[in-house]
Amino acid sequence: MRQHSGKLRGILLPPGGGLRIGGIEIAISAPVTARLRVSNPLYRPFLSGSGAVAGGPRISVRVFAQGWPKLLDEAATFDTGDSWTLHRHGDRYWIQLAPAGCSAPLWIARLERDASRVALYCRPAANVAPDRETIDLPLVYPLDQLLMMHYLARRRGMLAHAAGIVIAGKAYLFAGVSGAGKSTFSLLLAAARAGRMLSDERVIVRAVRGGLTAFGTPWAGTANIASPASAPLAGIFLLKHGKANRIEPLEPVAAADRMLPMISIPWYDPDAAAPIIAFVRKACASVPVNEFRFTPDCSAVAFLKKHLKAGS
Repeated sequence: MRQHSGKLRGILLPPGGGLRIGGIEIAISAPVTARLRVSNPLYRPFLSGSGAVAGGPRISVRVFAQGWPKLLDEAATFDTGDSWTLHRHGDRYWIQLAPAGCSAPLWIARLERDASRVALYCRPAANVAPDRETIDLPLVYPLDQLLMMHYLARRRGMLAHAAGIVIAGKAYLFAGVSGAGKSTFSLLLAAARAGRMLSDERVIVRAVRGGLTAFGTPWAGTANIASPASAPLAGIFLLKHGKANRIEPLEPVAAADRMLPMISIPWYDPDAAAPIIAFVRKACASVPVNEFRFTPDCSAVAFLKKHLKAGS
């Protein structure tokens, strides 16, 4: 949809459609007169039609543009202090985005604790479609990643702070905290055409048909790499900058302990955090995990290729 500036802003979801991220259908329904828009164009490859696989993994999101709920009186379970808060009430969570200076929340989401069903209250976009309600879906950080984190917690999966690539049909993750070099190494891999990039920032890993599968996500980093592709997970590398290229294997227990800070975990909810921690430990015991100290140049990719070839 074009704004008054004449620039295309975001993407419109097709009627009856939704999103498919990590092999999970996010089915979105709204008032029949509404047009749904996602502001980030990186979501375009993740659009899905109305033909979701029956019985497949699914998050149902019902959008409301009016009838805002009354906020709960009890203290927040989690509060960022400057933007969003999460309240827990019975078997449901309430999340609201209310940045400093806003007189009212920009959106409020009510979700079951397993995130399978969501009621999303959004404010209609202003001055864009006088004859039809246009709703900007807040499917950006933090909401989409919070939904996915809670959904995966009880369904054998994790959201990793990692870059990902598919080489010869196998997926490899390059995990690290902010500043570890994920975007730098992603650009090196892309420039070398080493394989199909999944993401330079966030990758989903799920247990699928007895194995582990890595999925790209729309949550890109500074390199803006986002693909809906997926492949069986074959290895994990924990990135660090180094003066020379070096790959050293890690024991599964030590690898899992180092991976945990790079995984989205709801520490405020032990019942949801525990299965994610268990899944991280299983993943690190199922595929090789290495520390990869790399130099920020093309020699790092050549060094990685040599390592993978030696292990094949």
